[in-house]
This record gives sequence, structure tokens and C-alpha cells, in this order.
Amino acid sequence: MSTFNERKRRNDVSRRAFLGGAAGLMTAGGLWYPRKAMAAPIERKFLFFWAGGGWDTTTILDPHYGPDGSSAVPGVDMDQNTFLGKKGNVTYTSGPDRLDVDKYFRNWAGYTAIVRGIDTHSVGHDSSTQFMMTGTSASSYADWPTILAANSTLDYPLPHIVFSGPSFPGTSGSAVVRAGGGTLLSLIDGSINGQSSAPSPDIMPPADDMIDQFVYKRVAEFASQQKGLARDRADGMLSNVERAMELEGRQFEAGLDNLGNTLLDQMLKASEMFRLGLSRSAMIQIPGGYDTHSGNNQQAPQQVAFYAALDQLMEHLANTPGHTADYLINEVVIVAASDFGRTPKLNGGNGKDHWPYNSVLVAGAGVRGNQVHGYTDDSLIATPIDLKTGQQDDGGTMLGCEHVGLAYLKIGGLDPSRFLPGVDVLESLIR
Repeated sequence: MSTFNERKRRNDVSRRAFLGGAAGLMTAGGLWYPRKAMAAPIERKFLFFWAGGGWDTTTILDPHYGPDGSSAVPGVDMDQNTFLGKKGNVTYTSGPDRLDVDKYFRNWAGYTAIVRGIDTHSVGHDSSTQFMMTGTSASSYADWPTILAANSTLDYPLPHIVFSGPSFPGTSGSAVVRAGGGTLLSLIDGSINGQSSAPSPDIMPPADDMIDQFVYKRVAEFASQQKGLARDRADGMLSNVERAMELEGRQFEAGLDNLGNTLLDQMLKASEMFRLGLSRSAMIQIPGGYDTHSGNNQQAPQQVAFYAALDQLMEHLANTPGHTADYLINEVVIVAASDFGRTPKLNGGNGKDHWPYNSVLVAGAGVRGNQVHGYTDDSLIATPIDLKTGQQDDGGTMLGCEHVGLAYLKIGGLDPSRFLPGVDVLESLIR
């Protein structure tokens, strides 16, 4: 049996091989791309990250320093030994313990937007999570990634895949697949059927291949005789069978199936699902405990680790061919969010409590990057903004999580008025 170090070494080798060589392998002659992928209009994919518990927005996304850029304003307790970081028009909290954050913004500020001063409408974990993910408290409303997956123009075998983190399927539960705990490949190759409470027999690979080929041949014969919608649906099924057969055969390019379930592992799995046209959206929990009523100094290392992984993911997206775009970075939208923010001042336990004003990071395709949208004052309280410019405006609108969520839908090519009628969109976020 492998020792922990041996397993870790094998996973690290696989990860390096994937990050360093997968893009080149995929452009080599003879490797498969999804049916009609490059001819289709670009359909943006969405990768959501969730920091459960309520992150401190001042740790990275919403710095509050005086004119010297290193002394905190009286109304906000910033971490010690930190200062204002800036790349282009994006400002953030920097410091000697945040070099990975500096690296991320140095590389990707042009693709990245920060949205500040988002009203979560609650400071309870469950209710704020629901508001941030759906824009409403109604249980019948699906969350943003589910809506995007359920209203795609293309067919996806696993429309919204939840590796970890929250999920609000609403009335669109058929679009959601949970794939935590290493079940992803089992879902793809069908072996998960043998793991159910009433398991079906396992089919050996030779027989499984014969069944796949039989199904493919029958559907292809049917498709050749159809026109219009029937032909489109048959082609869609053919495409799905092709994807499943390809994925079974390659078991995720460059050994991705050997990776574990770390944050970066899950990022890479999600990106491969997007590249192969198997999923449109995914949700991943950011590791750590963010409910820091005491010991708020836990926030920084947890958030910094996320940016270290995110920098590697963005590099991968920039060098990997996409499903409907030349490269995934021109097709994938990244959203990183949390339940709510934390109070501007430390409490007696050196922690910070729940606070209704939040910040999110949005990056990638269709996003107006190199920009900060929204505003909080020197007491970390949101002020009105112009939704078209994202800038402070005394006669503007108090920015709510619903305005931001509808912007995700619009970036994804959907009509926001279909989902929350009468609610305005944060138009400034859209490139």
C-alpha cells in the first residue's frame, strides 16, 4: 500500500504534468475536440469559489489606509505590517505575508474586477449565503451557477457540478450534480451505479465499449435521417456520447484522474470539464474557517493560499484551448465570494464579527477588469453607486447582491429580467 508521501509525490507529478504540458498535448494532431465546439458561438463557463463563514474583506479586497498608504484609517483595524497594494486601477491589501496576492494581481489585474460594498441583506450564515448565491430568500429560486447551467444554449452532460460548497438548485435540480469525494470519474464512466444502495452490475470495459459503440451507431443513423430540432437533439446526444467515451479513454489528460481533492486539484478538474464541454458551471469551497469571531489573524493565510492557487489556475486557463473559444481564459468566468464581511474593528478576542457589507472578486471572460466597482467609506459602510459606472454616487443605488448576481447572468448571455424582474444590473461589471 502506498505511503502518504508516495501518494503525494505521485499527485504532485501529475499536477505538474498537467499544468506544464497539457495545453501542448491537446494541440497535438489527432486529439479530440467536442463536436461543433470551435464553430459555435462562445458560451461562457463559470467557476464559483466560496469561502464559507464570512471572510474579512479588508484582508485583501477592501483596504482602508490613509494618504500614506500604510496607516489604517481610524475606523478600520487593518492587519499589522500591511499596506496598500496597487496594480493598474485595482487596489488591494499587500504585505510581506501576501506575496502570492501581489503575484496574482501583477499577472491578472487586467482580467480582474473587485466589487465592494455589496449588501448581503443579512448577517446569518445560511440566509446570507442564500442571498449572495440567489439574490433572494425564496427557496424556489436557483443559485446563479444553476441558472446559467439550466439555461445554456449547448448541451452539457453534467451542467452544474458541485465539487464542494453551497448549492441552491431551486426548481432546476436536474441541472446539478454533486461530485465531491472523488466521485467525478465514477459519474462519467457510469461505475457510480454500482455504488448505490441497490447497485447495478458492473460492466467490464470490453462490453462497455461495445455498448457505447452500439448506442453511438444507432443515434448516428437516427440523426442522419432527421432535420430541425430532432437533428439538433440527436447531434447533442452524439456529442455527449463522444465526450464520455473520450473521457473514459483518456481519464483526464495528463493523469488528472490521479489528482486528489485539494483546491488546485478541484480547479483543474473543473477546467477540464469546461474544456471538454461536459459542464458549464462548477462550485468549489475555498478551504479554511472564515468565521473568525476570535483570532482574526487566521484570515490572511487562508485567503493568501487561495490567490496562490488562483494564479496557477489563470496561467492554465491562458494556455489551454477552450471549448467554444480559442483559450479557456477567454471563455471562463471566475467568481470568488463569501457569506458576508466582517466588522471593521477587532473585538475583545482579537476577532471580527458578522458585517453586512461584502466584497467579491470576479475575473475572466466578459468581465470589465482592471477596475474596482462599488465603494465603502472609512467606517466600512457601503455608500450609493451608479450601477452603470460602478463609482460612488450620492444619488445612486445601494449595491445589493442581487445586482451583482444579475451581472453574472448577463455576462453569461442570459436576459436578467427573466429571473429577477424589476431588479437592475451592475452594468459596470460587464465588459
